[in-house]
Amino acid sequence: MKYTNLEKTLILIKPDGVQRGLIGEIVGRLERAGLKMTALKMVHASREDVDRHYALTEEWMKGVFEKAKAKYEAEGQPFDYADHIAYGTEIKNGLINFLKSAPIIAMVVEGEKCVSLVRKLVGATEPASSAPGTIRGDLSHDTYALSNAQNRPIRNLIHASGTVEEAENEIKIWFTDTELYKYEHVNDRVQYDPTWFLS
Repeated sequence: MKYTNLEKTLILIKPDGVQRGLIGEIVGRLERAGLKMTALKMVHASREDVDRHYALTEEWMKGVFEKAKAKYEAEGQPFDYADHIAYGTEIKNGLINFLKSAPIIAMVVEGEKCVSLVRKLVGATEPASSAPGTIRGDLSHDTYALSNAQNRPIRNLIHASGTVEEAENEIKIWFTDTELYKYEHVNDRVQYDPTWFLS
């Protein structure tokens, strides 16, 4: 019996992850968690692709604004942005320039509830706040304070889609249908075949 109702999610290893030689470490962590790689490539992103990837929606702007504001307030630091629109626009422009500055790795992985699983493996947006054992928590230590003081995006190694819908939309930006592979993986049986361990 085939288990066919598996989620897919998009992951980007950002320029800092590529230039620090962490591609293998990051891919290995995803594979060791039982995720199946269905697409993988190195790309030099265009402004148009990154602009589509970071859609400047009200929801996205509020999300990045609230995360940063809460972190600043928790540390008793002033937060100099009046609203989510000003902050979101500045963050998006920085992310576009960062992601197109050097090659990145784009990949799609598949697995049961993989959107939430990958987010758990990746860790919090700010590496310094990420739990030990997460990709960001173990491999980076950047902070909102430092990145804002230097007027640059946070260097947190990796992007992972936040929802199933977001994953579907983002995969279409970075991959064509013919670049998404279907094949039998050992985990298709070991993890998802209910009869595999029956004698």
